[in-house]
Amino acid sequence: MLSKILFHLVPFLLPFIAYGLYLFATRRARETGQAFDEAPWYWLFCSGLVLMVVSLVAVWASTGEPAGDDYVAPHLQDGEMVPGRSTKN
Repeated sequence: MLSKILFHLVPFLLPFIAYGLYLFATRRARETGQAFDEAPWYWLFCSGLVLMVVSLVAVWASTGEPAGDDYVAPHLQDGEMVPGRSTKN
């Protein structure tokens, strides 16, 4: 569960991390003494949101069962648990 949350949270945080690394690499923050006071928060948030939505769409498009299949729920058969599956019509 944690890996699924991190898979979508990390793309959101990437713009903030990249901006922080940019400030550190250029030493601009240390010269002025204001690390994130003049940060473009709106653009960082929007770009992070776009990256997170792209990751959600990518997972949605690449997983799941084909449309039109019938789903058979998990059940007990002869005392053993049979996992759920999709069957062709």
